[in-house]
Amino acid sequence: MKTSKKALALILVLVVLTGIAAYFHLSTREEVIEGTVQVTVDGHAQTVKLADLAYEPVSGVRVNGKGETISVEGRGILVKDLLASTKIASYSKVTVVSDDSYTADLTAEEVAESGKAYLLLEQPYLRLVVFGDQNSKRSVSNVVQIIVE
Repeated sequence: MKTSKKALALILVLVVLTGIAAYFHLSTREEVIEGTVQVTVDGHAQTVKLADLAYEPVSGVRVNGKGETISVEGRGILVKDLLASTKIASYSKVTVVSDDSYTADLTAEEVAESGKAYLLLEQPYLRLVVFGDQNSKRSVSNVVQIIVE
């Protein structure tokens, strides 16, 4: 009987700790106004309305975590064109952040490469797609922030 009470107490403590961890994780999620993306340079943020961007048809193939190819089709904007629309011309690295704080980094060279790094419109957010990339971890959905360094 003592063993079952100890086990029950341990389970209760684990449930409480899990709840506390979930609360802190959810409180760190990036929040922006729906239908926008935040572009941050040197700690200064500007909000860009997704409806104001000039999208183009995008199609290609990306690789998922299992090494399988996935066909991608939709409307999107090159990362470099989004940055240019915000008057950002000089940078060495771009970090794309999802609403759950997942991040992926792009070098300036990757951003500059034509047809390489797109932000696809997936209402109400964007998705980062890096074509020709074997690192499937850089396919980021629910993009809410772009940090430029």
